[in-house]
Amino acid sequence: MNQKAMKRTGAVAAALAISGAAVVACSQESQDSAKESMSSATSAASSAMDAGTSAVKSGASDASTAMSSAVAGAPTTIEAPGIGPVTLDPPIAEAYADAGGQDTLGPPTAAPEKVGDGTVQAFANGTIYSSPSAGTWLVQGEILRVYNENGGPAGQLGFPTASEEETGGGPDAANGGWITEFQNGTITWLNTGDGTFVETITPN
Repeated sequence: MNQKAMKRTGAVAAALAISGAAVVACSQESQDSAKESMSSATSAASSAMDAGTSAVKSGASDASTAMSSAVAGAPTTIEAPGIGPVTLDPPIAEAYADAGGQDTLGPPTAAPEKVGDGTVQAFANGTIYSSPSAGTWLVQGEILRVYNENGGPAGQLGFPTASEEETGGGPDAANGGWITEFQNGTITWLNTGDGTFVETITPN
């Protein structure tokens, strides 16, 4: 091979090497660019998903809070047989639910009655009394009967200030039974020792 041919071959080889290097460089640059674009797209998608998830969570939380507030702050209406809809104020509705609701106390037997600064709500198996000064309490059974016979919250005892409790060892013990405290006294229903019970009203 003469020198001219060798030079031409060398030039072709050099051109091919440069072209190959350029292709490799372009290919590497394209890969880097693609990776960068993919990374950016992934980040954007992740951010969008996070924003969407946060928005959904925030919306659900706001709805839940609003619903809880509405339930807690709103009266409860119960359809009472023979009476129609009876609306319970929130404190009475809460006490009714705590006592077992309709399964325990039965339905309302009258519309709410205002007495002084409070409200009286009668149910089939007890009465709930609510007053800003005395609180909200359930009175039932024989103590409720005695209380009503003595004027209820408008009588000398005023509104109840506590739930009914067992006293003196409970109803199976001599001189034991139940007691309820009121603003101006107490009512007890106690076992005399032979299985019979007597009421006692003790003014403050």
